[in-house]
Amino acid sequence: MAAYLGDGKTITEAHVEGVYNEARRELTRSREQVQRQDTTGASAAAVPPVQVPFKQSDVLNALLSIDVLEQAAAAKGVQAAAEPTVEQIAQSAGYSPNWLYTKLYARTLQLRSAVQPKVTPAPLTDADLRPVYQRLVAGGAAGEAPSYEQFKGQLSDQNKQALQQSLGMRNELAKIIQDDNIKTNPRYGDQQMVLLSTQVGDAQVPLVEVSFAGTGTGASPAPFVTDVS
Repeated sequence: MAAYLGDGKTITEAHVEGVYNEARRELTRSREQVQRQDTTGASAAAVPPVQVPFKQSDVLNALLSIDVLEQAAAAKGVQAAAEPTVEQIAQSAGYSPNWLYTKLYARTLQLRSAVQPKVTPAPLTDADLRPVYQRLVAGGAAGEAPSYEQFKGQLSDQNKQALQQSLGMRNELAKIIQDDNIKTNPRYGDQQMVLLSTQVGDAQVPLVEVSFAGTGTGASPAPFVTDVS
């Protein structure tokens, strides 16, 4: 098993590998087709395996996210948003629109877009804001970082609202995760759903996220799966 969810639901490793291998097979076929069309006469040197632009852990993350977000959407009485579309995701991320992973990833964003405006914003406390500041500093958001107090005082109303909405969503999703007692196979690493991030240079720095181990609001974490027999 890759993960145990609530109500006896599971995500198998075979499911995760199937989604990953679908993309790998298509990329392999595409490269082989290009090689067959190569008329330069170059010798068929050994080539490394194709590089899939996502990992098995990303597949599990999308499947976990969909399960939790669908519960949140049902509780709020909302449907997944129409955008971003699979085609938009494929174009922006460099994925094939035919891959199941592209469709899963798009659905996580569609569900998140529908749920987030419906949650109750959380108060912006120092306990929540200081980790945001520390992540920005660690990500190199400023050459000479301001002090925490300066950062706090310079936050715009728009940024405060975005943080409060994301923190509110974190709290509500953490409750679902805790109630479901989600457990994940440790081979896939620490699974987090990123709810708010910012671009710093070429990297995305996560600012607010909720753990699938159930620690989003200080609750006791659900144990990792250690027996996957």
